[in-house]
Amino acid sequence: MNNSKWSRRRFTKAVISAQTLLVSGVLTLPLACVDTKNPEGDSSLSSSQQMILGFAMDEIIPENGKMPSASKIGSVSYVLRILGELPALSPLFISLVDKIEVRSIQQSNSSFSKLNREKRITILTTVEQTEPQLFKVLKDFTYESYYTSGEVYELIKYEPYPTGSSGPKMESFDEKLLDRVKNTPPMYTKI
Repeated sequence: MNNSKWSRRRFTKAVISAQTLLVSGVLTLPLACVDTKNPEGDSSLSSSQQMILGFAMDEIIPENGKMPSASKIGSVSYVLRILGELPALSPLFISLVDKIEVRSIQQSNSSFSKLNREKRITILTTVEQTEPQLFKVLKDFTYESYYTSGEVYELIKYEPYPTGSSGPKMESFDEKLLDRVKNTPPMYTKI
């Protein structure tokens, strides 16, 4: 891991990742991941595993009108950056992707990445029911990667403000908006 000084953003991402693992109970999963092997021999995801992860993330946040899908804004790259900073999470993601693929082959006799959208959703629904902790990790990292993206910020017109700043300027409140309510008789019974 890089020993350079951590930025607030990097620290926050690491804390969120750790909290996600603690809350979801994932810290008990590495024992279940022991038999999972990455054919490329390192701790990151293979290209086929990345493709499966991207398709799964796109079913959680699909493209919709002007909003891009999760993979189009770089959700898989986001996960890979997290895995680079926190390599202990690699077995978790390898296990997640492998379980999606195994479920796909069991239910559809086909790789997850070759299924149509409807069948991928069916597979993910099954994974959500049978592996709720793993599915929660997928869902949480998908949302986190999507809604911390600068591209998504621009599309939803969100303006992030640094911690400790006063934030956006508020317009003065127009007291005339209350005139109608002030002139309405009470709607309650006095006791």
